[in-house]
Amino acid sequence: MIWLHALWVFIAGMLQPVQSGMNAELSRHAAAPLTAATWNMLIGFVVVALICVISGAPVPGVSLLRSAPIWSLWGGLCGAVIVFTMLFNAPILGAVLLLSCFLLGQLTSSSLLDQFGTLGFPKRPITEQRLVGLAFVVVGVALLLRTR
Repeated sequence: MIWLHALWVFIAGMLQPVQSGMNAELSRHAAAPLTAATWNMLIGFVVVALICVISGAPVPGVSLLRSAPIWSLWGGLCGAVIVFTMLFNAPILGAVLLLSCFLLGQLTSSSLLDQFGTLGFPKRPITEQRLVGLAFVVVGVALLLRTR
């Protein structure tokens, strides 16, 4: 059953460059990249709210915010920074370099989160295998940067 989750994440990962291209195009038509990012986040909010209503999931209210640790609310800030960063840099870097740098950032951050068991992740030490995997990604990004 875990392979279904892996497939789901793989498909979502395939959407990332598509989203970056769509956001970059929206940015070209908007008054500014921040305007495009605002529309992106607004549409995302509406879609998630509709999914909550359709699925019967409780729509989060202010009471949730009172009980949640303050740092957990920063996920929205992270999302906004990611969307803005991707739509601003997509036309400059192109899809492959954009997503390679993004992936390297994700893998680096994920390795640290696992190593220290922060933000609710279980502790998983950074092994030699993980470091070698990260090194391959670093080399890949370096090669892509050299071709620019």
